[in-house]
Amino acid sequence: MWFLKLLGVLVASLPFAVAATFMLGPLWEWFEEVHRIESVGHAMYAGWCYVATYAVIVTLWLVALAWPESKHEGNG
Repeated sequence: MWFLKLLGVLVASLPFAVAATFMLGPLWEWFEEVHRIESVGHAMYAGWCYVATYAVIVTLWLVALAWPESKHEGNG
């Protein structure tokens, strides 16, 4: 069952990662200016920007799925 969850997270994260990479455009431009590492090309962002964003999104999804549910529901 964990394999299907992992596969689902990996596939579902792709469109979110692409959209987030574009939304983080100012961050990538700042990163390039400060660290002098190619982040923004003439037409698109560098491949590592997509990979970094994808890795963060996948990690967040996996942490959220692994987070234990509360045993105590209600107000106390």
